[in-house]
Amino acid sequence: MQKLILATLLFSSIANALEVEQQAVVRVESGKARIQTVVLTDLVSDKAFDGEHFMVVKGKGKCTTAPGQKEVCVDEPVGFDADEATLLKASTTYYHLTKAREYFQNHLKSDYVKSMEKVVIRIEHTNQFSELGHFANNNLDPQYNNALTVPAGKGLASRNITPWGIEIWFRPVKRVHINDLKVNGLQAQEFKALLKGFRDQIHMQSLSRFLSSTATYLISSSAGASSPFAVESLVRTAGSSLVMEAGYMFIDPITKFTSRKWYWLDTAMIPEIIYHEYAHAALSDYLVLSHSTAIIEGMADFFAGQIANSPTLAKKIKQYNTYNGKNAKRKQDYQIEFEMGEYANTDFVFGLLWEMKNILGEEKGESFMFNLRKNLNTNSTIRTGLIEGLLKTCKEDCADPFNDKIHILKALNLRGI
Repeated sequence: MQKLILATLLFSSIANALEVEQQAVVRVESGKARIQTVVLTDLVSDKAFDGEHFMVVKGKGKCTTAPGQKEVCVDEPVGFDADEATLLKASTTYYHLTKAREYFQNHLKSDYVKSMEKVVIRIEHTNQFSELGHFANNNLDPQYNNALTVPAGKGLASRNITPWGIEIWFRPVKRVHINDLKVNGLQAQEFKALLKGFRDQIHMQSLSRFLSSTATYLISSSAGASSPFAVESLVRTAGSSLVMEAGYMFIDPITKFTSRKWYWLDTAMIPEIIYHEYAHAALSDYLVLSHSTAIIEGMADFFAGQIANSPTLAKKIKQYNTYNGKNAKRKQDYQIEFEMGEYANTDFVFGLLWEMKNILGEEKGESFMFNLRKNLNTNSTIRTGLIEGLLKTCKEDCADPFNDKIHILKALNLRGI
């Protein structure tokens, strides 16, 4: 990895804010990820990642435990003298979060984002989130390979837990073997369902050929007619069915045998994941940060794509991500499974919203999707809440509501909704 160099501090003329040159992971014109020098803005410290809008903290910060007392942690920003790996993660998250904030405040004119208090960003943070205690116990199922935006909390005075604001947590990266991997099996189910249909079709064709040849043999008076009960005839007729059945029965172990054996996801190093997490915070004036749903994740994906100016997320970044990423242009039909929490992170809603933006036009579609959040809520589903929200937003915002609604409904119908 390229050696990280802390450059000269550049003093800003605005509100005594500081600017620092650092190195971060960015997208270049080819779409690939590269480490390049960037300028970090709006800093209030010349020694650490502490800014007007973001403070980057490693884990729970600086923690102390007095004998017989509960652990007490104080947020301490990552210093510019941190080790290279920590420095790169802190710089990458700070840089892209600043970019995401500017998009919502300056481009979409979000008063909510403009008024938000400083957001604490935690990198290399393994604790689960506790609605009452902020951090769950250190020994409770440490988290890796993901990111999380947590809602503000009132704290718990009786346990010496102070209130906290909205925070974004980036977990450490950890290599996970395929045998231990917990992923949603939707794509595998789709493929297996397709394979099952093809298998059934092959079986029917084999049965049809067998019955046809049997009828021909029984009706024919020719002594030279081939018996369908002969071994070679049975093998020839049933062979394709046997091969297909074997493939269907052993598809899971075959897939596991031929797949990559190790997986990891370094969320603090992937720009679109950083945009996605900030989008959760920026949209939380209407889409409350309580649980993961297809609508909430799809909306965050859409704006991550807008900030990245790309219909794909977490692609071409294999050094930090071994998963497939997301693609708004992937054609998918609606399935009831998409409504389930474990499938909330599929790219169906992302693709659907991207298509709606294209129908309405780039500029109008972008503001339309931002206003859409007002007609959705945390419990909105695809089939009801999203459809109602799209039509209501169109009634409020579309230049030609009647015709635009027809185009929207046609697109939804083609998706199987």
